[in-house]
Amino acid sequence: MNGESHIPGITTLTDCLQRFTRPEHLGSSAKIKCGSCQSYQESTKQLTMKKLPVVACFHFKRFEHSAKKRRKITTYISFTLELDMTPFMASSKQTRMNGQLQLPTNSGNNENKYSLFAGVNHQGTLESGHYTSFIRHHRDQWFKCDDAVIIKASIKDVLNSEGYLLFYHKQVLEHE
Repeated sequence: MNGESHIPGITTLTDCLQRFTRPEHLGSSAKIKCGSCQSYQESTKQLTMKKLPVVACFHFKRFEHSAKKRRKITTYISFTLELDMTPFMASSKQTRMNGQLQLPTNSGNNENKYSLFAGVNHQGTLESGHYTSFIRHHRDQWFKCDDAVIIKASIKDVLNSEGYLLFYHKQVLEHE
């Protein structure tokens, strides 16, 4: 098993990260003054990551509160045992240089690769529910924690869980 649980048409953690880091057009009401020509220009913004943490926690929005409704969001989001954060780094994003689109170069190293080591799930409704977790003990040895009950779990159990919080750790630690 390659550690993936992806079904066509299903949203993935990678899809969420791509959406979070895609360029966003700010519109004509948010023009920025150009430092060179002093004219106001429409602009875009893009979120990227300059430096990655040792542990990354991804929190999926599972609850919606508004003036008209309150509900639990149960959209299935698939995730993998391994996650490469390189495409979401500032140094890897596509940039424009002299009007030409420059593609990022990939050094082929593992410094931005992560491994899943825990996940928290919520069963129930917005008003009433219960939290459980999956925790990795060794490379492929997983446990499900449900209050005082701890049982062995399969990788399939982990990857098919709903996911509320996912915890990944870097595969390679840098030395500073």
